[in-house]
Amino acid sequence: MKKIILLLFLYNCAFLRAQSIAPQVINSAGDHRAIGNTGLTLTDNVGEPFTETIGPVSNMMITQGFLQPDMISILGPKATIIKNNVSCSDKKDGNISISLANVNSSILVNYAWTPASVCPAGNCSSLDSLLPGVYSVVITFTNTLTSKIDSIKPAPVVISDLNGPCLVKIYNGVTPNGDGENDIWTIDNILDFPNNHVSIFNRWGLRVFETDGYNNTTKAWPQKSEVPNLVASTYFYVLNLGNGKVLKGWIELIKS
Repeated sequence: MKKIILLLFLYNCAFLRAQSIAPQVINSAGDHRAIGNTGLTLTDNVGEPFTETIGPVSNMMITQGFLQPDMISILGPKATIIKNNVSCSDKKDGNISISLANVNSSILVNYAWTPASVCPAGNCSSLDSLLPGVYSVVITFTNTLTSKIDSIKPAPVVISDLNGPCLVKIYNGVTPNGDGENDIWTIDNILDFPNNHVSIFNRWGLRVFETDGYNNTTKAWPQKSEVPNLVASTYFYVLNLGNGKVLKGWIELIKS
């Protein structure tokens, strides 16, 4: 009879004895839950070693869950758009730039612009040389780790013409002495009129220069080779802008 009582006592002691789980390190946020718990005690600090002490339980299971951050689904991508309007209506110098936030190195980004001709490859976070108009974009984000796809569609961007038609500015003095100052006859904004035609005459009405597409550099007056044959004098120009407008005036060539 004594032996039977002793065996029962040892069995109960073993059942009530606390068990200890070895310390572990949690590297990301997680949770613990017990199923069928009748006396579970646990303590832990996220990111630090922890010990779980289990008391008398029956049919118990412990699970640990870990959640890694996902920039798209948790924080969400953000786009900031900056634009610059054209300087004048005939000038192709508007631009748009996009900066992104909450996008990490595992995210592939695609830019679907409308009109598509401004960026056929779909990889443009910025656009240059834009004319006045409306430009829209759908930005798609693909997570290469999870294959998750997200997208945002910012409001359309309007590149405006606030200054009206581009105007040429014609200078009336030329000093072709090779010092880099006023060596050629300069016309500001002439590149906005690529179909222009220029003729220059001396005071006797003889044409000394003529060209299509005057550009202030390779097609400009006077070229270095022409200078020795030119006399200091007043010359007269006829500038056809190629848009129906013709401008006439004079140029003073000074030699020193």
